Amino acid sequence: MCYITDDWVTTHGGVKMRIDESFLTVSRLGKPLEPPEEKKNDGDITGGFKNILDDLMEATKETSAASRAETAKLLTGTMEDFPEFMVTGEKSSITFELNLAVRNKVIDAYTEIMRTSV
Repeated sequence: MCYITDDWVTTHGGVKMRIDESFLTVSRLGKPLEPPEEKKNDGDITGGFKNILDDLMEATKETSAASRAETAKLLTGTMEDFPEFMVTGEKSSITFELNLAVRNKVIDAYTEIMRTSV
């Protein structure tokens, strides 16, 4: 399970990671990414947060697909690198847990805002 406190994530293995935009967008599956394109804002203040969530969802999809591909290689006997299989599976697990923890924090924040009297 992932735990988010302020801007830190603690994974089930006890690894602490700082959350910032670069954490979510710098690398996926060990491949460096190009800097995100500047998007026109048109006065929408949620664009940055939405982009971070979109990147997180995309990273989750990519790591899940890579994990499924490695599992298929294992089952068909074509896998050459077992440690890579384990690393890919763990990356998929961590990105999913991070995605779930962010989702839960967003729901908690929304619930707290709805309780606030104006």
